Amino acid sequence: MMPQVLFISSIDGFCMRIWKRIVSLVLVAGFVAGGIFLGDKLTTRGVSQQKYVKFFSEKQDYDVLFYGSSHVLSGIQPMELWKGYGITSYNLAGHAASLGMSYWVLRESLQYHKPKLVALDIYDMYAFDQPYMDISFMHYSLDAYPLSKLKYEAVQDLLRNDTTAARMELLFPFSVYHSRWNEVTSDSIRQSFDKNLFNPYCGSEARYGVAVPNSIDRVPAEDMTEGSEGADDYIKRFVETCRSEGVDICFIRVPYPASTDNQRAENRVLKLAEELKVQIIDMMYDVENDGKLSSIVVDWDTDLVDPNAHLNALGAYKVTRFLGEWFTRVYGFENKLTNPAYESWNEDYKNVYLPALTVDLKLQSDFKTCLMLAAYPEFETELSLTGLYKGDDVCDKLIKSHNDLITTKKVTSIGEDEIDKRAYFDLDGETAVTDPDPETLAQPVARMVVKNRETGEVLVDRTFFQ
Repeated sequence: MMPQVLFISSIDGFCMRIWKRIVSLVLVAGFVAGGIFLGDKLTTRGVSQQKYVKFFSEKQDYDVLFYGSSHVLSGIQPMELWKGYGITSYNLAGHAASLGMSYWVLRESLQYHKPKLVALDIYDMYAFDQPYMDISFMHYSLDAYPLSKLKYEAVQDLLRNDTTAARMELLFPFSVYHSRWNEVTSDSIRQSFDKNLFNPYCGSEARYGVAVPNSIDRVPAEDMTEGSEGADDYIKRFVETCRSEGVDICFIRVPYPASTDNQRAENRVLKLAEELKVQIIDMMYDVENDGKLSSIVVDWDTDLVDPNAHLNALGAYKVTRFLGEWFTRVYGFENKLTNPAYESWNEDYKNVYLPALTVDLKLQSDFKTCLMLAAYPEFETELSLTGLYKGDDVCDKLIKSHNDLITTKKVTSIGEDEIDKRAYFDLDGETAVTDPDPETLAQPVARMVVKNRETGEVLVDRTFFQ
């Protein structure tokens, strides 16, 4: 009987050694995974995480999710869509995001939320060989999503023609930020894990400034570029993904001063959308304007931050309001402003969005930019102008954009008691001097006082010289 006992003991010992090795391997793998996670958190710059924190944590599904490039990122404001129409939404657009990136962000985001509607902007769909995109901008759109089979597929596709090192950089972002270890402090560690640090605009990024584009000829709808196999494939896959998930899909055309080449490309997209039976919201469709490009929503003179691409905050507000009307009328979204289940949206508007918007207003110094941002309905403005004030047509349009939320009055002068201990700005926003001597400076020509419309609190009191 003795040999049998020895045999059983040897089997038990062998199994125990195997089990210990398995446990050791699991522990090592856990430590490695934990190290990668910690390295990611501590060294990766937080813009991607801050963009997505609120999106990931939202308990209710959204009404609308927006996708596209920086035209959408700075052109649609979810919190204004909420305040005006009670529609919940999130801006998932990215800087210089390619069509391919929008497709993969769609796939990733649908794992967290199934909206009623997805809106994809058509800008630049045929601009490059899809899915070309600068890798430095890819981090913004992808870093916040955890490593997964889907993210691996996205990186393999987006960087199909790039190096293994580039793909590793996107899969393990800490590899490109490893030099930041010497920047890690107790504050940065807290920020890496603090979910209270987030984008206060539900993913959007408003832009401030006023620029006027040159006049551009409108390209006829039938004049279009040839299709691109790569772009057409992504467009069809985007649409198919939405429909397979039971999500409605529409294409939007955020207004901008499109070049003739861009117009031809967008004409091609609009034709393909019709073939795919996708709803189109074209905010640049043809209106009588002597053959020149125009928009039914925005004014080229007041609503752009640069002369060839992006909307400023006022233009974004107008586009958002237009979409709110469209979504309510066409898709029948419920206004949830008074729905107790969505009270957190009202709280975020009051305690997060409005304070952030106020800070942005206080940071502006340019006369036209102050007029532009103060035109938001959250504010009311008192504008005093002396006889020396010489505003141009753009200034006049910006003043009119306030409608009845501005009081303009002519004054003979702006006295020292009204400008004492305030920053002094000339009309293009340059600080004249912090403690001016009235005898050595030009006369002040304008004073702008902006108040919180609800509370009456003075937010900005600024004097401008000309």
